[in-house]
Amino acid sequence: MRVEGWQAAGLSFGGRIELVQSVISAIALFWLQSIMVPLATIRKIEGICAKFIWHGGIHAISWEQLCRPRKEGGVGLRSLVSVREAAGIKLAWRFLQDGSPWSAWMASRYLRGRNFWVCEIDNNFSVPFKHILRNRTVLRTAIRRKMREGGEMDLWLDPWISGQSLLEILGPQTDGVAYRGLTCRHIISGGVWRPEEYRFTAQLGEEIRQVQITPTVLSDVWVWAPPGHSEGAGEFRFRSCYDLVRPHFDDIEEYDFVWGKGLARKMQLSAYKLVLGRLLTRDRLLRFGVPVPDPKCVLCETENESIGHLFFQCHVTWSIWAEQSRRHLGGVGRERDFREILKWIGDCRGHEQSWARRARLRLAASVWHVWRERNRRIYEGLSTPPVSILHNIESDVLVMSP
Repeated sequence: MRVEGWQAAGLSFGGRIELVQSVISAIALFWLQSIMVPLATIRKIEGICAKFIWHGGIHAISWEQLCRPRKEGGVGLRSLVSVREAAGIKLAWRFLQDGSPWSAWMASRYLRGRNFWVCEIDNNFSVPFKHILRNRTVLRTAIRRKMREGGEMDLWLDPWISGQSLLEILGPQTDGVAYRGLTCRHIISGGVWRPEEYRFTAQLGEEIRQVQITPTVLSDVWVWAPPGHSEGAGEFRFRSCYDLVRPHFDDIEEYDFVWGKGLARKMQLSAYKLVLGRLLTRDRLLRFGVPVPDPKCVLCETENESIGHLFFQCHVTWSIWAEQSRRHLGGVGRERDFREILKWIGDCRGHEQSWARRARLRLAASVWHVWRERNRRIYEGLSTPPVSILHNIESDVLVMSP
């Protein structure tokens, strides 16, 4: 069975990724205009997308990994689970906006005078309103209240102090009788906060004074202000909402090597799989239970094939890279490992930034042509001499270099 060749039938891997991204965007647009979709349905859609990307074969990279941003080791696909969560946040955001007939009707039907932030979920609530209430905790971390001098916010229950309410700050054990039924206007005088009138602690009083009063607004309004995002001037942005709810991971050190400027798409994808250690070499195929006639490296035919061996411990691969380095880079690193070579490139001080970029392009081109040659020998029975591989690498580097 042919598991992976240098060229996939039909759409390329990159083309399938782009098509799946378009499908996800269309689904997200639908969800933003409608009620939430059951989680089981979402998982099934994601499974279909993953099978399409990998032609129904071995999933070399998990769906969760593909859905990370590129800097965090993914390809930038959006997770439909996170899209669903962000859509729920947007629904809750829309409910908060005063003046909407829909939000006014929902409030009159379900809240019935109760405070939105402390109202408990009732089994009789509709599915959309349950989604709204479940997303309050995340929503409050991404919004701020722009208050006029009148201060219409509920002093005790509304989250007006850095996303928290007085009830949360002082604790439910505190007797809040003195604050209940009051609004923020009761501690504002002449456009200035007067927390001392209600005997707040010095620390709490200082936090209250940090809340900005905006005399120019006609009434209190919620503004969209998620941590780490400043675009939109207080208006809701789905991109920042999605970033708020998605899982976050550390940046990968090899980001520039994989996604750097100028690198051809076909080389980006092979470099990406190499960085993650997900190229389907013969040792990995055996671990997946795929029958392999001969585990040895098809280039040198002396040692078993693995990612570590193929890049660049194999003497054929190493001779190709060493010749390039001798001609263009002034030497080679002592370790036969692509990460060590990348480190060596980065440590070559005294060179211009363009030199380092060309060196990374040359390394990525070498990886792709070695992988291509490996697959040609296995699946097509064709062989290219190292001198011709070198010539092909040089041609590609010339095209990609500025």
